[in-house]
Amino acid sequence: MVVLSIDAGTTGVRCMVVGQRGEVLGIGRRSWTYTTPEYLEIAKDFNPGQFWDLTCTVVREALKSSRMPTSKLEGISTTSQRHGGVFLDADGKELYAGPNVDARGAMTQYVIEDNLGTRYHQITGCWPPMLFFPSRLAWFEEEQPETYGAISHIVSIADWITFKLSGAVSTDLSSGSATGFMDVKSGTWSPDVISAVGIDRDVLPEVRVAGSKVGEITKQAEKACGLPLGMPVIQGGTDTHCALLACEAAVGDLAVIAGSTTPVMVVLDEPTCDPEQKLWTSRHILPDQWTMESNATLTGAYLQWVVHLLCELSDDPDACMKKTFGRLAELVRNIPPGSQETTVAIGPNIMDCRKMTDVPLARMFFPQPELPQVVPLDAPTLIHAVLENIAYSVRGNCEQLVKHATSDTVKMIGGMTRSPFWSELVANVLRRSVRVPVQSEGSLLGAAMCAAKGVGLHKSITDAGRSMVQWQPVVPPDQRADDYESYYMHWKEVWCGGE
Repeated sequence: MVVLSIDAGTTGVRCMVVGQRGEVLGIGRRSWTYTTPEYLEIAKDFNPGQFWDLTCTVVREALKSSRMPTSKLEGISTTSQRHGGVFLDADGKELYAGPNVDARGAMTQYVIEDNLGTRYHQITGCWPPMLFFPSRLAWFEEEQPETYGAISHIVSIADWITFKLSGAVSTDLSSGSATGFMDVKSGTWSPDVISAVGIDRDVLPEVRVAGSKVGEITKQAEKACGLPLGMPVIQGGTDTHCALLACEAAVGDLAVIAGSTTPVMVVLDEPTCDPEQKLWTSRHILPDQWTMESNATLTGAYLQWVVHLLCELSDDPDACMKKTFGRLAELVRNIPPGSQETTVAIGPNIMDCRKMTDVPLARMFFPQPELPQVVPLDAPTLIHAVLENIAYSVRGNCEQLVKHATSDTVKMIGGMTRSPFWSELVANVLRRSVRVPVQSEGSLLGAAMCAAKGVGLHKSITDAGRSMVQWQPVVPPDQRADDYESYYMHWKEVWCGGE
């Protein structure tokens, strides 16, 4: 069995060739960037032609590195960042392509607030409205009515790639839920939200079950990406929910997706919206399942920023960063809990949707170096404090979800889990055992599981997980967990005012 998956993330696109046991046979990666429209600093666009070329490039790179003949390939599925999307006209031409960081909806979210108010959160599980497609569409209606009037389809970035591969216009429950148009309870497009922005219902794609065949590789995709003509194209889902599949998160499980950002999620068997309106509720990829989310936002991205800052004045900053990340666990291994009484409060936080536009000033506290009893702050200690800061935010977000969880163990996946030190740190800060899959590429593996089910290699996506997800030994908390209790409470007081 050999399948492919494509992940269109916030910072770049990847393609992975995946074997029967979930093993990586080949992978391709490329970074991409966004543009800022003139006179609209809060907005971001991307060039769809360029992004499609990069997507095909990583497909060809993955195939080349796998040394796998295309005749062995059985199917492909896609996943992508949430809240990014593409508007298509009747001929399938891209009218607009924007990532999850496009905030132009902030100027027109009043359309949702005036028409639906807080009912919008109760209907969709989404808040604040500015992040989601209805507000973005309202901006186009006000500012670019010609574009608005030409819109024939609205799709997520993953579903746009599926369209480019197969010509099919479809979505799944998780991607549909992320648009802000879906009734989170029923899994159907909400007539109230559709009416609020005045669009035609047919603009929204057909909702298909993830893991079902939606089309086949077209001649155009064969030529552009080097994929075999007629190969099945399978419906995938959002990157976060694919990562849940890749760590076999079941109902009642807490899951931490530790990458550039860190969503913390619990899987539910019934829809539950937070009455305080702090958290997100969405449909899961699997039918009859939902997720509640408390998101730490940017995490690994802040670690990268700090390391870049420390390396900025070196003779070769890129080499310095590569060396630092290559030795990260070794550099911080012997630093005690509390990082020599250094507390960093920067970036990641405890989610509150009502305050997502608030940007608090970063804080850092450390002992004055001239005191004789003080160990002076150095780069490894600062990096260790930043890692603790991220782990504290993970705990704070977990605490908002524990009443919905039934398992004492936390499942964790994502790029940061490549370091065993990180798993140990999280286990100690959370005072819970942590389970980490062998494969850290959660979004890609989850999409590959959808592909494997869709081509008939497994009866269900859950069955695919039993075969394709392999586990590392459980990481339990150790004696350092007691020390972290007071340091976490101090961080929470500094960063959150003790809330």
